[in-house]
Amino acid sequence: MTKNTLFIFVTILLSLAACFCPVWLSLVLVNVMTFAMFALDKGLAIKGERRIPERWLLIYSLFFGWLGGLIAQQLFRHKTHKQPFKSLFYLTILLDCIVVILYLSRGALLH
Repeated sequence: MTKNTLFIFVTILLSLAACFCPVWLSLVLVNVMTFAMFALDKGLAIKGERRIPERWLLIYSLFFGWLGGLIAQQLFRHKTHKQPFKSLFYLTILLDCIVVILYLSRGALLH
């Protein structure tokens, strides 16, 4: 099984979990997965082995896993300076904040 196939499978499982779990549990799961992916990527980098594609790190970060990614970045000193990854990573945080603000403002407008 390739890494891409594995990540697609895990993504499907997380999506199903999001349908049946409380929101907070879904957020915990995606952040744990994102943290694990950053940690695994750091380990692979140290060993000089084939790495996790940056797109997967960014995809999981975009789906509200950025907190796990941010913690892993600081803990493992991984991808803290690499451009354009750093800018794209912070863009995922900004986009998630915008989504939350729009969601909350929509709810405020309905009441």
